[in-house]
Amino acid sequence: MSDYDSVNAANAEAARAAGWPDLTGAPKQIPWGITCRADKMREMEASDLPETEKTRWCEAMLREARAGAWIDYRNQPWPVAGLANFTEEERVARFGS
Repeated sequence: MSDYDSVNAANAEAARAAGWPDLTGAPKQIPWGITCRADKMREMEASDLPETEKTRWCEAMLREARAGAWIDYRNQPWPVAGLANFTEEERVARFGS
């Protein structure tokens, strides 16, 4: 088992324990996507947002179930994953029209 396999397995276990949805995609993408998602979620949790806002961002981010999307987000700031998954109503409520 490589270091990446160990990290991916630990992140998969943590995601299951947290009740996060399973990711879809190619078999080789899923473990990597799980780790990319976990990294972005940790970045968001480490932010100075109030807890109520963290909950909202977490809910939006976890709507993304495609491993490939999380891999694509890996080099982006964490809000990209949330913004991409806010509903139109959520965007308007937070940022106006």
